[in-house]
Amino acid sequence: MHKTFISYHHHGEQDLKDEIVTAGIERDYFIDKSVENGDIDTNLSEDTIMQKIREEYIKDASVLVVLIGEQTAERPYVNSEIQAGLWGDNAVGLLGVVRDDLFDRIYNTTICTAAGCNCGIELKTPTALFDEKIPFLVKENNRRLENKKSTYPHYADSEAYCGIYRYSIFKNNIEKYIDEAFEKRSKVFDIKKKNDPGIKTISRPFGVKLF
Repeated sequence: MHKTFISYHHHGEQDLKDEIVTAGIERDYFIDKSVENGDIDTNLSEDTIMQKIREEYIKDASVLVVLIGEQTAERPYVNSEIQAGLWGDNAVGLLGVVRDDLFDRIYNTTICTAAGCNCGIELKTPTALFDEKIPFLVKENNRRLENKKSTYPHYADSEAYCGIYRYSIFKNNIEKYIDEAFEKRSKVFDIKKKNDPGIKTISRPFGVKLF
């Protein structure tokens, strides 16, 4: 398996993080540190902050797993860690892992009935809650492989740079999904690498309580 950095809201998803690093996989595969309040001067430029996070926290990682719960998308440090992982020319593989109960609220199960396809395959269709709960760079990179030619109106998470998976599914096959995220680094994607100005990050937290 590949060196993996886990980005998460400490007060929200600590239980999931602990389960992952004790799931029978060598602990050395996981980088057991993350950016915390006071670690980085928030008055620094965005470029400097991204460089510091990348070099001091994520440097050895080739995959970044984002554990997603109720408040994850609003956490400045999580959004900054994701952006730092994608910063520059050597982006890490990216993977979103959603708590089971939240997963069932951000997706509806539907059946494909699209004209020209009508394959009857079962799909997960984002609800109105998807945009609110999924971190910006996770959802922006959950798009089809750029050079993938297909007339189908739907695609699998394996075809997007950042797959989004249910936690219980991910936990049962951690190595598979981390390997999948790593292998996508060698394929052609139009990777979204920067949070939009309205997204809360270390350099623009809008006065919110960080922890």
